[in-house]
Formats: sequence, C-alpha cells, structure tokens
Amino acid sequence: MRYTRMVSCGLLALVLASSTALSQAQTVPTVNPASAQTSGVGEGEVLIKENLFTVSPALETELSNDNAVPVQLQFNAQPNTTEAVDISGITAEGFTRKVNVNGEEIAQVVVTRLKTTTSFVDLEADKFTSQFGVESNRLLPTTAISVNGDEAEFVQAVARLSGTEETAEPEQELEDKENTVEDDSAVDEGGGSENPIAEGYQTPERLAQEEEEPEEERDPNMTINVSTDGCEPQIDLGSGIVRQTAKTETLEDGIVTETDACSPNGIVWNIQRNYEACEDLVDEAALLARPQYASFYNDDKGARYDLTACQPDQAISFAISESSDDCTPEVDLDNERVTLLSRLTYRDRTGKDVAVSECAPSETVFELEREYGSCSDVVDLEAGIANAQYTLSYTDEKASRLKVSECLPDEEQAFEIEEKQNCTFDFDLENGVAIVNTSLIYTNNAKVEVSVRECAPSETIAPIPMTAEPNGCSMRHDFGTGVSTEMAMWTYEYEGQLFQASPCITTDTTYTHSKVFDKNGIDVCTPIVDLASGKAVRQYRTEITVNGSSEIIAGCQPDEANMLGIYSTVNGCDDPASFDHDLAAGLSYGLERYYYDVAGRGRTYVTACQKNDQTFTHSVQPSNWKHDDANLRAQQLVDVSINVNGSSYKIATSYLQPGTSEIAYTFVRNQDVPDYGRKYYTGCTEMVPTKRTKIYTRPDGSSYSRASGDGTTLNNGDKCQRSTETRKLNGHRVNISAKGYTLVVRDGNGNYTTVSGNCGGSSKTLTGNPGYNLVSARGPVSTCRYPEYKLTYYNRVDERSKVVYPTGKVTYSSWKTVRWET
Repeated sequence: MRYTRMVSCGLLALVLASSTALSQAQTVPTVNPASAQTSGVGEGEVLIKENLFTVSPALETELSNDNAVPVQLQFNAQPNTTEAVDISGITAEGFTRKVNVNGEEIAQVVVTRLKTTTSFVDLEADKFTSQFGVESNRLLPTTAISVNGDEAEFVQAVARLSGTEETAEPEQELEDKENTVEDDSAVDEGGGSENPIAEGYQTPERLAQEEEEPEEERDPNMTINVSTDGCEPQIDLGSGIVRQTAKTETLEDGIVTETDACSPNGIVWNIQRNYEACEDLVDEAALLARPQYASFYNDDKGARYDLTACQPDQAISFAISESSDDCTPEVDLDNERVTLLSRLTYRDRTGKDVAVSECAPSETVFELEREYGSCSDVVDLEAGIANAQYTLSYTDEKASRLKVSECLPDEEQAFEIEEKQNCTFDFDLENGVAIVNTSLIYTNNAKVEVSVRECAPSETIAPIPMTAEPNGCSMRHDFGTGVSTEMAMWTYEYEGQLFQASPCITTDTTYTHSKVFDKNGIDVCTPIVDLASGKAVRQYRTEITVNGSSEIIAGCQPDEANMLGIYSTVNGCDDPASFDHDLAAGLSYGLERYYYDVAGRGRTYVTACQKNDQTFTHSVQPSNWKHDDANLRAQQLVDVSINVNGSSYKIATSYLQPGTSEIAYTFVRNQDVPDYGRKYYTGCTEMVPTKRTKIYTRPDGSSYSRASGDGTTLNNGDKCQRSTETRKLNGHRVNISAKGYTLVVRDGNGNYTTVSGNCGGSSKTLTGNPGYNLVSARGPVSTCRYPEYKLTYYNRVDERSKVVYPTGKVTYSSWKTVRWET
C-alpha cells in the first residue's frame, strides 16, 4: 500500500527563495518612472519601477550576514502608482539580510507578501527589492525602506486584498490548482496566518478517486499539520531574540498518529528593552549611575510578553558630578560669609538632569565684603545718632559679583548729630522773646557735613528776652488829637552783642500836647506884628512833658484866637521835596507860612516855610535787596513815596528801613561734580570723589552757589574684565569593555588592570593616571556570540575664570572639570 507524505517545507522554501532573490536584487534592472511610461515592454519582460512604495519595519529586526531574517513591514506613505490604490489595513512581509560590498555594509530587503487581518497575497520576491547602506546590525522602526517593484503585480495584489478584483472562473482556478494542492494545501508557507482563500480546499480529482475506489481498498489519507499550540518560544537573551517553536502532527484520515517535539520554525522576534519602566541604578560611592531596563518582545500579532525584571545596562554609565547651579547659597549675615550648597546630579540617557542628593553645604565658602558707596546713612533723631550703611556682597568662583543684602547699618560707624547755629532768629513780640533757630547736622567719615534737619527752634537754647528801647526812635505826633505816641525798637543781646529785632513801632505810652505862650513871663515866640493895623498876634509853641522834661514838638504858631488878620498858607511851601520827612516814623509833614495882607501891597509873609500839622503817611513798596552772601542773608530795600493832592511823590529809593529783618538764603541742594582726576579702585569697583557746591536761593529768587569741600564719592561700577580659560588634558580616563575577551591595561604609573569579559560583557572605567595602554587581549571565548572589546579614551576639559582688575592685577580661579570628551 502506497502512502503519500506531504511535508510542509513552505517556510524553508520561502527563505531559500528569498535568499536567492536577495542575491539577485543587486542585478535586477530598474527603470525610472519616466521610462516606465514611455518605453515599450516586450512579451515576457518585467518592468521594475523605482520607488514604487516605502515601508518600515514594524519591529526592531536583527540583520544577519548568514541567513535571511523574516521582517514585518508597514507602509509609510501612499504608493507611487500611476493610479491611486487603497492600502488601508494592508501590511507587508518579507526577508532581509546584510552583505558586504567593497567594504561597505549593505542591507537587502525583499517583499514577498501583502496581507490584511483576514487574508494575504504572495508576491514574486525577485520583483520587489530594496538595498541601502547601514551602520548597525539592526533595522529600526524608524528606518524608511524605498522598494522598487512591478507596479502591475502590486496593483493586482492590492485589488485582490481590497475585494475590487473580479473572481476568476472556478473551472480555470480548479485547473490551475489541480496539480499543486497536494503539495501546499495543508501548510502555511510563511509560518504566519493561514490563507483563507485556500482554507478547506481539496482537489476535485482526489475526491472523485475516493468516491470510485471501494472503501476497504483505498489507502489512508495522510496529512501533516504544523501548529504552535502548546509550544513555548525559545528565549535567547544573549542573542537578543525569541524563536517561535512549532510541532508537526501527522494525521491519517483526520486522526493524529504522530506528533514531533516542538522546535524552532524560523520565526524570530527581537527582544526589546524598556528603560522607562525602571529607575536608574545609582552608586554614589563610585559616582556612577546606570540605566536599568526590563526585557520584553512583541509577537507577530502585536501581543507583548515581559521577560525579565529591571536590570542594569552595563554598557551605559553616567558620571555623577557635584553641581551648585540649582542650589541657593547659604548666607550667614552675622559672620559675613556665604557657603555654597551643592548636590550630586547626572544626565541620563534622555539628556535630562537627574538629582541624586538634596542641596547640602559644600566646602566652598566666600567671605562677604562690605560696600558703602551705594547706601545713604540712616538717621535716628531721637537717639541723636547717624550710622553709615553698607551692603554685603561676594565674588563667586566665576568672578561674578553677587549682592546678598540690602542696606544695613554699621554700628561701628556712628556719627553724633549736633545743633548748628546757622539760622536766623524768629521774634515773638507779644511775649518779648527772640527764638533761636538751629539746624541738625553730623560729620561723616569723609569729613563731609550732612544736614538732617533744616532751621527750626532750638531744643537746647532757651529763647532770649528782648527789650523795647525808645532811644533812637522819634515820636509819632497827632496834632489833630493833641496826642503824641512813643515809638520804640525791640533789641536783644546775644553773645555779648546787641541786635535789633524790629524797626521803630508805637508803644502804649502817650503824651498830651501843651500850648506854651510864655515862660517866666517872657514870650517864647516873637509876636507877629501887623504893621498895617498896628496889632500884634501872640504865638505859642507845642510841647509835651517826657519824664519831667519839656520837649518842643512844634515851633511858634500864632494863636488863632488872638490872630489879627494874619493867615496861614501852604502857597510857596507845597514842594514835597522840601517837606519834613521822618522816614523812621513813616510820616512826612507839610509846610506852611503865615502872612497878612497890607492894603495896596498884597500878601506879606511874616514867617518862612515851616512844618505844620498836615501829615502824609509814607507808602512803602519793596524794591531791591541788600545781599550779604558771606553770611547767607539778605534785607529787603523799599521805595518810599507820599500822595500829595492825588499825585505820588517818591521821597526815597532803595531805602533800608531801620530794624529790617535779615532773611536767610534757602538751601536748595548739594551739587556734586565728579573729579575723575582723583578716582581710585576698591577691588573691581571704580570710586570717583566729587567736589560739592551748595546751591542757595536768595529771597529775590536769584541763585547763589558756594564751594563746600568734597561731596559723596560715586560708585562708578564694576570695571574688571572677566574671561574663561579652557584646557584639555588628553587621555585622563579610559572605559574598557570586553565581551568574550580578557584585557590587561597599564596606566601611566605602571599599574596593571585586568578586565575579564564573559559572554554577557563587562566594562570598567579608569581615571586619574593618563597614559593608558592595552598590554594584551586574550580571547575570544568560543562559546560567546559576537565577542568584541573596546577601549574608549576620554579627554578631561577644565575651565577657570580670569579676572583683570583696572589696576592691571590679574587673578585666576582654580581649575574645575566641566566635561569629558571622547
């Protein structure tokens, strides 16, 4: 009895065919799209179109120089077809390998199948190829692969998967498949999903034979199924892949008669690393951090399977360094110093800075320096003290000047506030006292006098009693009422000198006028004789009695009661310039003369012009000022005029009235002018002395300036020039990595270090003794896959700060390592 044994060699055949296609991919003729549209194609020839479509690996796929590796592909963009096709829901499968051409690594890819979730269509592998240069042993999901191919076959395959191609005649399809169904109807050649188009299909001829032969005489129908059910994948962590396994079942008339053990079926999945799920492993003692990862893989259906828990990646390490960039320095104002805070940080594989420790005090301490130029003094009037103020700052390791405080009082620089008698007095005439005004000042360290309060009544000097002194003042006579009033000026004595506090003003003392005709029987005035009539008219004088003594206040005047035809007139005496002007009393007295008429002769004057009882009050208008710049005082001058018969007559100009008060100049400001010829430097700071001028305003609004010594020294800013110097120390660090080798390395001091790398790999970093050399490398270990070793040298890059002072002095900071370069 003859049995037909059908063995699924589809995957092997596909790999072999794909390998053949890969070898042919370098020689397949291609044409550009333009030629595809214009060139004719002979019968049996295939037209390959460049850049027909672009795909990328769905998963990270390992490249091999020995074998073709299956690869799952996905479309990146709309295919470059003459007419648009719908590729939604369609992916691709194929194989890839790596070859070496003239020393250059070339990746080759063939596309063998288009598929959806429910069906697939195989492609001719030698018609859909791509080759491109690579630099690693893996194809990443980000790799874009441009495929050249047969546009007609591609469009037909897409149409079949999309359900747009008309179904072929059943008879023709049966005829085409009649001789092949025994070989491939029960096996999935790609090792992936079963083909729903061929599912359940049996050759019609075989069915007819089975019906014709008697049941007892036919041979058993033997079929072979390949299944992954119950088979665990093989996990190869060393190679970074997972191999799918499958078992072969032999069935006779649908009954399993033989089952082979599970074995790899050629489908592999790449083991991937998940760094995001794991925290880095930190070794503060060694100042190193390593990333950790968890291993997993995704099968061809997209299901994820976790393999290992978090484990360190020995191939990657991050140097932990001390940094103070994000730490706020600790300021000790009491002890006037600043301590830098620092923390340990490193930069992880994503470039993010990761903190290992919190900010803590470091050994770097800066002394604070006082700066007085930018703060004004603080004044305490109650305590009578003014203190200089300062700010605290320091120069950091980068030679930058940093301020850490606002203005603070210096208790050691205290200046006593004193009264200064540079003000005019105020006068209280009602209480008869002179009030002493003073200003409050202190003298600072620069010997500059600083005012803290303008003129005000003194709190330490008592008011000075004044005296109303009539001496030097005339009386004010009112002949109409017959009363004279005493006038007096207020005076006071200060520091042994007598000062006038007011002009002559009236007092409460009055004197009654008396008409005196004779004394001791003798006329005090010569009678006026009227020769025409022969009559005499008596005259009298007006007197007052002051302190028991008579004073004549008016000359001889005829008694009108006894006047005999004699009259007074101002005619001839009406010139205001000849009036009797009493500037001190504020009055001018008119003039008159007496006359009698002689028949035939007209008027005869019997007296000359003399003062009468007509008074003119003085009108005073301010005019100019009398300036006393030496004592910073001024007195108001006035113009004096009287009104006579409706006309104004000026009797005095720019007159200084007795007792006119002195008015002090008003202090406006201190004007400081920089004196760059005397500039000096305090460290980096340029200090410029100034010359001070006090600006005053006179009472008339004009300005007066007076030199006042040195002013406030100006802080003209930081004049230092700063730069950063860099040096590179080559070969100060070496990283030794070995896989399957034992390495011996000697440093610059002659010390030897051995690094033994098993198949999992090992690495070690040496620092500080430059001159590292590889002495020997023993290996490779035969059991290791992809053995290798590598020495990576690092150059240390240091920086320091350079400060050039305005005086020419140059200082440098200590060298500090800022980075390592390979």
